[in-house]
Amino acid sequence: MNNMRIKPHPHRPLHVGSTGSRVQKVEERLESLGYLKGAADDRFDAGTAKAVVDYKRDHGWTGKPQGVVGERMARSLKNITATQASPTNGNGGKNKTPSTLKGATYNVERDRKPKEVREWLGDFAKRQKLDFVQVQEINDYHKALENIPGYHLVTFPKSKDGGESGILVKDDLLAKNATYIQGEGGGWTTVRGGHAPPRAAPAVQLAGWLKVVSVHQPPSVDWKNGKPVGPENRVKTYASLSEKLLAFAKQQLKRNPDQALLIGGDWNEPASTQGKWSPGWIAQQAGMNTHGGVKTHGNGRIDWEMSKGCRVSNIKAGPTGGSDHNIVTFTVSRPKGKR
Repeated sequence: MNNMRIKPHPHRPLHVGSTGSRVQKVEERLESLGYLKGAADDRFDAGTAKAVVDYKRDHGWTGKPQGVVGERMARSLKNITATQASPTNGNGGKNKTPSTLKGATYNVERDRKPKEVREWLGDFAKRQKLDFVQVQEINDYHKALENIPGYHLVTFPKSKDGGESGILVKDDLLAKNATYIQGEGGGWTTVRGGHAPPRAAPAVQLAGWLKVVSVHQPPSVDWKNGKPVGPENRVKTYASLSEKLLAFAKQQLKRNPDQALLIGGDWNEPASTQGKWSPGWIAQQAGMNTHGGVKTHGNGRIDWEMSKGCRVSNIKAGPTGGSDHNIVTFTVSRPKGKR
């Protein structure tokens, strides 16, 4: 008889029924963060599964998180700081969340090698100490972006555009309430003769006080005399997402007056554009401030932010990193009176 003992694979998922030292370490981490209600006992039971689900909901997992610990969950638990506990763990709201975040927006551009995208953006985010990055044109890069050490991707592959945009979030940053704003309008025919579906704009709450939205509006729509002009389907699609973004912004600001809102990305229009459905119109109607002006995509000035309830500063156009857009970095600060 072969009595050789098989060692558990280090990356094999943990689930209800799992036992051993890996389970013990996971439970100890969840307990220290306030998610596990009970002692760590090296047995993965229903209580452990619930703690895993609660953790995932607070840290950017979308859809219906499962009570299973895989590679992403293990990496997140390893990187998160001890002060970033659950806001519902009964500690009287004493969790520390940063009042200043460093962000960026970046249109990655299609038809690049996923490995190069992962390596360049991962290195840049680490060197610049970015807390989050609004990313666009990422349909082919979901797996690559998910594998950037220290970060996880919030996107929605089941949206009509298949997760064309997303938000790359640092693992140790509290992230919750992920959702998306779905535009309509039918989509449009691309220059290659294909069909581009209506765009969706992912949104997630970060650090307990900032709602971040990543946007990518259709190209080839301009404004003349305050009215949008361009191919009919592109105009309809642009207008639909603008209407949805405005409704989302008004709802967020009304329901959560103490929460800041940041909407940004590749608008394919500068902040100075005026007229119904333009980005400037959204900002004006929602009472938000615009932060455009830096040169990106040549001299386009089309990658920028609008905000309410926070201060956006240190806006800089960085390198392209192989894209046809510059990455734009900035700092977002919470007003002192709301800290």
